[in-house]
Amino acid sequence: MTLFEIFTLLGGVGLFLYGMSLMSEGLKQAAGNKLRSILEQATANRFVAVVVGILVTFLIQSSSATDMMVISFVNSGLMTLSQAIGVIMGAIIGTTVTAQITAFNLSDYAPFILFIGAILFLFVKKSGIKYTGSIILGFGMLFFGIAVIKSAIVPLSKSAAFISFLSKLENPAVAVLFGVMFTALLQSSSSSVVIFQTFTVQGLIGYSMAVYLVIGAAIGSVTPNLLASLTTNRNGKRSAVLNVQSFW
Repeated sequence: MTLFEIFTLLGGVGLFLYGMSLMSEGLKQAAGNKLRSILEQATANRFVAVVVGILVTFLIQSSSATDMMVISFVNSGLMTLSQAIGVIMGAIIGTTVTAQITAFNLSDYAPFILFIGAILFLFVKKSGIKYTGSIILGFGMLFFGIAVIKSAIVPLSKSAAFISFLSKLENPAVAVLFGVMFTALLQSSSSSVVIFQTFTVQGLIGYSMAVYLVIGAAIGSVTPNLLASLTTNRNGKRSAVLNVQSFW
């Protein structure tokens, strides 16, 4: 793999992350402070709390952001630990929506989606439409980033060194550990899942290995929450630990 291909891969990851950030910011701006109000008013009913977690994570496209809000609410006493359990479980379910969306092959439509989003975002002054344009722009950038990632990964299928490296991941424990470390490095489980999906599509790894890598990615996604909980009280720390325990 040449230096140019490495930079291409990194550029694709950067576009993907920025696209997610644009989508998240546009959705949060459009919703205003309603997301916080919904989380604060989550009842003790565990099923309602799970649904709240799913919806909020789907809207902001980040389970880590949802979990960090929950940790801060528990730390400040606005939410009980029992309420947090349901919301965190919902956030874990909600984060799979992004992975499912990226599984669809919409890369061919990315330039058109980018064009529509840019027009709405740059030339429309009405805030509601402008935020919608930001969401569409981020959506298009997300899929354009995936296309760049795929084009950069294709040469890896011919790399003997990389294939040899992947063969070492046949051990499930090693595959999970690699998924954890890779996600902790990128600070985005969605990016990791997209890359692992591309490895599978290109025939670089099998389905069983992909499953263990995705499990590792899910575990690695909780690292930001663990770091955020270091300055919280006991219940805040417990909320962060719940993220880890929920994967086992």
